[in-house]
Amino acid sequence: MTGPSPGNKPLQARTPVAKLSSQPVDPLERFVPLGLKIALFLFCILMLYQALDVFIYLSPRPQLPAPLSFIRMFIFLPMHEGGHMLFFWLGRTMSILGGSFWQIMFPLLSFAIALRQHSTVVGPFALFWTGINMMDVSLYMRDAPHRILPLLGGHKSGHDWWNLFRTWDMMESAETIADLMYFGGVFVSGISIMAGIGFAVYYYSNPPPMKQKFYQDPKELTHEPISQSDLSTKATKGHEW
Repeated sequence: MTGPSPGNKPLQARTPVAKLSSQPVDPLERFVPLGLKIALFLFCILMLYQALDVFIYLSPRPQLPAPLSFIRMFIFLPMHEGGHMLFFWLGRTMSILGGSFWQIMFPLLSFAIALRQHSTVVGPFALFWTGINMMDVSLYMRDAPHRILPLLGGHKSGHDWWNLFRTWDMMESAETIADLMYFGGVFVSGISIMAGIGFAVYYYSNPPPMKQKFYQDPKELTHEPISQSDLSTKATKGHEW
């Protein structure tokens, strides 16, 4: 039996390979039309406009406009109360702080996950709600020295930030800290809206590549030598190598 002649590399068996072009991780970039994305962030602008006025002025009977009132009652409040239960085992301070902490951290974690997935729709949207929740928490902080806001438990002694600022001996700084939290939330919300609209327009003008598949000849990438019988068969059928 003769081997391959010197200087000639043996033919090699090949296996099927699927090759993919780059594609966006976020499927929203491919399927949601530009108008729907813009509408989403226009809704965010409406929410920010409402929050600017509602979350800076104290009132014993705050009148929240819809739909912000619905979102605050059925989304923000459950997150806040869930934070108290989530952190109660870490001691009294964290049990009290956990409500406001989790109210901000939950959408922030959602933003971090979306950022890891390179989502340019969910990411800015989650970051927007992080900022709005910062503004909501700032109102609670601002109320600490006065305790005029209605509380879920009813009794003024259960005011989270009154207890926290009193424990930390920071009651005189409540207004300043509330301002920092409020304007920080305005900044985060505003940046997220601009980023969301900017990404929507950019990907509309520069659509990302779609997934593409093609298969190479099924004998290409392994190092297994092709048998003599396989060569004879191929030659008979007239296949080109």
